[in-house]
Amino acid sequence: MYLLSAVAALVAMISISSCRKDPLKDMTDEESRIYITNHDSTVDFTSYSTFSIVDSVAVLSRNSDSAKKALTTYDQQLIASVTAAMKQRGYTLVDKSAKPDLGINLTRIDNSYTSIGWNPGWWGGPGYWDAGWWGYPGGGWYWPSYYTVYQVNERQTAIDLFDLKNAKNDKFNVIWNALWRGSGVWNTSNVDPMVQASFAQSAYLSKSK
Repeated sequence: MYLLSAVAALVAMISISSCRKDPLKDMTDEESRIYITNHDSTVDFTSYSTFSIVDSVAVLSRNSDSAKKALTTYDQQLIASVTAAMKQRGYTLVDKSAKPDLGINLTRIDNSYTSIGWNPGWWGGPGYWDAGWWGYPGGGWYWPSYYTVYQVNERQTAIDLFDLKNAKNDKFNVIWNALWRGSGVWNTSNVDPMVQASFAQSAYLSKSK
């Protein structure tokens, strides 16, 4: 009777563990995304009233020495969503010719790359289950060398907020920025929730206290 109970308990444990979610393998795209925000703690964000935003998005690529500008559907949504979030915080959108207090740059970063690795192989030496242990004294064993090709897909999006009101010698200080990393950060349908997430963890970024 005791043996049957123990077996039943073991089967139940196996069943539970087999249904348990792997926290890394089974992550959704949303769970994989990271929203990093940073700001200048000495800045009073209520001292600014107006802002302007770029009319396209800079695209930086690991495979290019210079950035290019783009205005895809994603980029248009990004501009619109950030603009809406700034207005909700009490700031007024003006043209860049109107000398706004704040300027916003938007950047997509493509850090994807393909690389080739080479494993030179590995010889088994004395004392480590060597050939002598298997009855072949004086011999050795090895893994043959081989090449591997691997690809890294990492795309990011950055929002940078500049202080144009207090610019000195044509130098602008970044007073707030956000960086998105993870799966789906370049998907248009994710733009609104990603902008909202960044602003939600930046309560200080507001025209009113």
